[in-house]
Amino acid sequence: MKSYYPKNRISIIIIAFFALLFMIPEDATAQRFGHFSPPRPMPRPMPMPHPMPHPIPPGPRPIPPHPLPPPPHPYPHPYPYPRPLPPPFHPYPVPYPYIYHPFVPYYWGPTWYPIGFFAVTLTTAAIIISVENTNYNYDDGVYYVKESSGYKVVPAPLGATISDLPKGYVTINVSGTDYYYYGGTYYSKVTSKYKVVSAPVGATVSQLPEGAEEKTIDGQKYMIYNSVYYQPISKEGQDSYVVVQGK
Repeated sequence: MKSYYPKNRISIIIIAFFALLFMIPEDATAQRFGHFSPPRPMPRPMPMPHPMPHPIPPGPRPIPPHPLPPPPHPYPHPYPYPRPLPPPFHPYPVPYPYIYHPFVPYYWGPTWYPIGFFAVTLTTAAIIISVENTNYNYDDGVYYVKESSGYKVVPAPLGATISDLPKGYVTINVSGTDYYYYGGTYYSKVTSKYKVVSAPVGATVSQLPEGAEEKTIDGQKYMIYNSVYYQPISKEGQDSYVVVQGK
């Protein structure tokens, strides 16, 4: 009689193996055979409730304080507001063509000095001239005022009179009147003396002293010396300057 014991034994083992597989959890089985289940999504956090804003009390809202004004400047402007306007400029109609040429200061000899020059002493030929209760020292066409340690050259004071004209002066005729020009100063003859007068409009000179400044007005250049405006021109082929506004 045949025995089937080995076959029954193998069948029992197979059945037990599959039963064991069903009993093992799914995650462990997948990890064993190299399969991983996708991660489970994390639950979203619950939103936190926002605090309720404070209710606005009824009535007018408080006005914030205005910022304090800046302190006054320690150095106020020398001119108040509104600032004074400059004097109007009315150029004299010049019958000569305008020709710009570079300015070169002119010197009237070794005894002439420009405005602002300081001298420790004066020559023995210097004299004292009084104009409107102010004393000036005059020496060969140059006017000085006395300071603590010397003498300073200043513009010729209007109204000052001298007995003789300095050497090197030129005569200028304007509208039939003769004027005498020297070192930026104009003289007119009064009886037997010569008096310092304002620059006559229309006077033409060939030289200006040191200290003249260049200024552009309406696109045209002028030379200014002692508050007198000169326009560069060409007269008889020579570079000259004509007074277009006097002091």
